[in-house]
Amino acid sequence: MTGLVKRFPRTDRPAVDAVDLRLERGEAVVVLGQSGSGKTTLARCVVGLERPDAGTVAFPLSERDGGGPRGRRTTDPGRVQIVFQDPYSALNPGHSIGTTLREALRAAGRPDEDPADLLELVGLPREYVTRRPRRLSGGERQRVAIARALAPRPGVLVCDEAVSALDVSVQAGVLNLLARLRRELDLSILFITHDLAIARQVADRVHVMHRGRVVEHGPADAVLTAPAHPYTRQLLASAPAAH
Repeated sequence: MTGLVKRFPRTDRPAVDAVDLRLERGEAVVVLGQSGSGKTTLARCVVGLERPDAGTVAFPLSERDGGGPRGRRTTDPGRVQIVFQDPYSALNPGHSIGTTLREALRAAGRPDEDPADLLELVGLPREYVTRRPRRLSGGERQRVAIARALAPRPGVLVCDEAVSALDVSVQAGVLNLLARLRRELDLSILFITHDLAIARQVADRVHVMHRGRVVEHGPADAVLTAPAHPYTRQLLASAPAAH
């Protein structure tokens, strides 16, 4: 994305202010910042839930989509899907898991495919197609949300605080799943988080946002061990010590 700007009425400054961000094919980029930094608004602009006031968004294509080794770009919004924070509100409680996934496959133009294959892809038993969300744990529901997001075979998956509502042990399993999907599906992941531990675990590169702007970006190791910007140093200093 280039020069992305998003303003809301009756605010003193843009929620997203001239943000440039590159996401290569198969790469995991973390957007890191505290509440109010603009990172979720940025994610919503990327997936089309908010219309930016300026700037452009394009997505990397995989080789299977004709991207080739240089990874051409497409502006097709169907190439990006989002996984939200709350696994409890993300699924319709009145629908079985199979119904939810069938609807996603139908919308993606793949009505003849078996929803149980999507469940297997995210590490859930095939027989979960008959279950309703209330019979699943939070981690299992988030895996179903990921499966639904994968139905259109996206090139980019945006994870907006996608594990912050889960217990730490469950977080690890979902993050490991995302890492495996990234490898197996040639998937690019844009991960929105306030959590430094998560950023360290998943990121190839980090963009740090503050008051709508990216104040620092670079390889994860460099940004998270030797930050150059005072705000990034403040984030690291305020993080709980690892034990």
